[in-house]
Amino acid sequence: MVDAHNGFVSQYAPFQALGALAVMRMETRRDENTSRVCVQRMSPGSSRRRDWILELKNRLRKSTRLYDAAQYLIGPVLRNDRLEKQFRQIVRQHPEKVFWNFGGGGFRGFSNFKNLDCYLGPNVDLVADLHAIPLVAQSLDGVTCVAVLEHVKSPAQVVRETFRVMKPGAIAHFNVPFMQPYHASPADYQRFTSSGLRHLFREFQVLDLQCMGGPASAMVWLTTEFLAIALSFGSRRLHAAWFLCFTVLLWPFKYLDLILRSYSASEIMSSNFSILVRKPAEQGKAGSPRNRSERS
Repeated sequence: MVDAHNGFVSQYAPFQALGALAVMRMETRRDENTSRVCVQRMSPGSSRRRDWILELKNRLRKSTRLYDAAQYLIGPVLRNDRLEKQFRQIVRQHPEKVFWNFGGGGFRGFSNFKNLDCYLGPNVDLVADLHAIPLVAQSLDGVTCVAVLEHVKSPAQVVRETFRVMKPGAIAHFNVPFMQPYHASPADYQRFTSSGLRHLFREFQVLDLQCMGGPASAMVWLTTEFLAIALSFGSRRLHAAWFLCFTVLLWPFKYLDLILRSYSASEIMSSNFSILVRKPAEQGKAGSPRNRSERS
């Protein structure tokens, strides 16, 4: 196991880009004989390659500010970051503690922030599989995991592993999609309703659950994807071109969520949800401390 405060970066095989739209993908795999996590290079002839959107996202993520600016300006989702800001405030108020970002790439933000991801990159402290986190039980002061659970095969197992490595009383923040099109990064397996989230985190104490992107954001993204598919005539290049075109044209409509996501019915077709939970200090203390509707 790995000490949560020190961590490690595993050995990995170097790789070269195959082009702007097709590159080799790296995967993590656990070595059965050790607790180390290795990175595997895919062969040049492999058909499992990142799509153009994933490659563009990975390029933008090299500059965190540029990536965030692109999301806020022309991205289809108007983000409600209240719970994420609450979590960051907790991180800021406790510089003596160490918090982990699961699957968030190289965003550091704070000196007491560590990153776990499935790909090696700048500011990534640990390369690992979230289904089997190589960290000591009850060793983490807090966890944030944004837009990751839809990309893992077993969210329940990832949540169990997160529960295991968190200290009693530790806080976790998750952001998950609901009404969003398929977006592989590198795969996309599921979506989550508000009631499904409460069930998934039933071992935790649910502090708050809010619509992060409301109905307008959901409609903008779905409409953009629908129009791009309808006008692509089966061509992936046309689909990509139309997707970018309608993204630029339709993004202003997402600001309707400034009003819509405050409605209680917005959870019916919210783009995504944000949840803030705490690991109970004692066994048998799980569940929601209050009956609150899932709205911002």
